[in-house]
Amino acid sequence: MPRREPTKPGLPAERTLLSWERSSFGFLVGGALVLLRQHGPLGQWRAVLAITAALLALLVLALGYRRSRQITDSPVIAGRIITSAPHTEVLVIGAATLGFATVVVAALLFAL
Repeated sequence: MPRREPTKPGLPAERTLLSWERSSFGFLVGGALVLLRQHGPLGQWRAVLAITAALLALLVLALGYRRSRQITDSPVIAGRIITSAPHTEVLVIGAATLGFATVVVAALLFAL
């Protein structure tokens, strides 16, 4: 039976970072959509929402880079990377997403 070639050691960390970057990009798009609303002038609340989206995007990037480093620095035992599950990161980003989406919907309904 032929042996499988080992995968590159950086691929799991790279995939993880790319997924966190996509999530960060989602926050940026959400903030841009709030700014591009066609009704009336740019109000202060819409600007606050856009800035909040940018800060959340930076938070997601920071958590993604941290998680990628954790995976890169983790030991490999029997061909598997041993690392802790990202429970805290997922809860933080999930709560941030839910909160941001709720505020955006409220802002759109009440025409801020």
